[in-house]
Amino acid sequence: MNNHDEFNLDGKDDLLLEYFGAGGTLKDLKNMSSDAMESIYSMAYNLYNSEKYDEAQKIFQFLCFYDHFNKKYFMALASCQLMLKKYDSAIDLFSFAAILDSNDPRAMLYLGDCHFKKNDKEKAKIAYEVCVETGKENNEYKSYVKKAKNMLKNC
Repeated sequence: MNNHDEFNLDGKDDLLLEYFGAGGTLKDLKNMSSDAMESIYSMAYNLYNSEKYDEAQKIFQFLCFYDHFNKKYFMALASCQLMLKKYDSAIDLFSFAAILDSNDPRAMLYLGDCHFKKNDKEKAKIAYEVCVETGKENNEYKSYVKKAKNMLKNC
């Protein structure tokens, strides 16, 4: 049995590969509205703010699965992992969020925090430096750049 037989999609697998390869998301394929996704996100966000990280992460995982191009969902899922002290997973997720939007320094700040908590100050320093460099020109990220600069003093 080869991999194509395993799922037996009767030739639809090529269409799905083409769809996802062209930037399609499961959200769009299932016709889920942005409002519905935002409602689901709000529910998970409330759980996160109530320190129910295990419950929140399940919903954030769902959101990431349905829209794998939404940085906000990956940042939220990574934040749950950080709070649950699952630093390796958080590092992977913050790294992906940074790839989705390389102009937003927040993922690099939190990536640095994960490395710092793992006592890998060399990698933390690199992440904090990238955060500072990326965010220094944008007032929107001023507080994140300030925190990164403060953390650099500890690396």
